[in-house]
Amino acid sequence: MGLSYSTDKTDETGKELLTYGTPDFPIAFFDDDLTKVKVPWHWHNELELLVILSGEVSVFIAGCEFNLKAGEGYFANSGILHSSELHSKTGWQHCMVFNPRVIATPDDIIWNNYVLPILSKDNLPFIKLSPEIPWQKEVLFLSEKAWLAGANEKTDYALTVRFALSQISSLIIHNIDTETEHPFTSKTQRDELRIKKTLYYIETHYREQITIDIIAASAGISVSTLLRLYHDILHTTPIQYVLQYRLEQIREELLLYPDSSISEIAYSCGFNDISYFNRCFLKKYGCTPSTFRSEHCDSK
Repeated sequence: MGLSYSTDKTDETGKELLTYGTPDFPIAFFDDDLTKVKVPWHWHNELELLVILSGEVSVFIAGCEFNLKAGEGYFANSGILHSSELHSKTGWQHCMVFNPRVIATPDDIIWNNYVLPILSKDNLPFIKLSPEIPWQKEVLFLSEKAWLAGANEKTDYALTVRFALSQISSLIIHNIDTETEHPFTSKTQRDELRIKKTLYYIETHYREQITIDIIAASAGISVSTLLRLYHDILHTTPIQYVLQYRLEQIREELLLYPDSSISEIAYSCGFNDISYFNRCFLKKYGCTPSTFRSEHCDSK
């Protein structure tokens, strides 16, 4: 199977635009240097298992926030909006994103007993995995076992991956009643769908002038509802999210387009005031745009 590569591109609902694995084995294995790979708000129909190898990360998922350090991880259920942010100088993670058909197909007993109960559990949007809890320690071990087999295409890797994921699903099923502190109600699902629509609008229109009214209209909601949703789910404001998204795009374009001036890139990404842009960039990345470009271009 081998490694896959992360992307921050999504469709009109914020769904991540990636094909995971192959039709006969739909799973992707990611080996992410978190100083280079950003994990913005996104979602996918597939399940996700992630293990932090080094560094410290904040995870935002289903209206919750928690920190992870090396040896910890999480399980994310299907369709759950999530993101993460590196809080250390370096960080590395292994991640698997997979269609539950890797474990079983909908017409057999394994699916009905070990997959469907997870997919249909409203109060199981995610599980924070800690090595301090025995069954979760086993999930973390099996996740790494599956990742190493699949990413390195070891002999019989498909069998190793399927068996490990099957064991993980069994562990979750047998401990599912202990993970009931994150109810995911129909209201929460509706709110996330609204957020997903606004994220797509921002991604496809960030080069243009964007106001709170425009963002609210993209999801067919009032400004007050928009502000509440961003506060409760994304823990930020709509305008602050737009600002951070633009800075991330500029950071990429500074390296992708070395012949373009910094001001040209800033203007093209929605900034009208270069002095303001420079202050924002310095605050976010700890250096000026020119310093960032020269240091990273020289390191290539």
